[in-house]
Amino acid sequence: MNKKYYDLINELQKILDDPKVKSDKELAHILTSYKDKLENGGEYKLVCTKLTNAIATYVRHNHFKAPESVLKLYNHLANVESQYRGLFSFITWF
Repeated sequence: MNKKYYDLINELQKILDDPKVKSDKELAHILTSYKDKLENGGEYKLVCTKLTNAIATYVRHNHFKAPESVLKLYNHLANVESQYRGLFSFITWF
């Protein structure tokens, strides 16, 4: 694993330590599962893409409310997701 893996794992741990996240079992479960995937060697861009999708689904189901730390993470990962999706879109077209 390289630095980006460790940075994201550390960021997820900080978010999981947030009292607002700790009190929400569903959100904590989502974040913990993706942290575990990264720790077990999951492909970085794929995990980021799936995590942003999971956060977006969570936010929609919770009336567009989420802790600020989670929204910041989503915004940070959205760039990685768009690059990942863009690559597969390019491959599909050609």
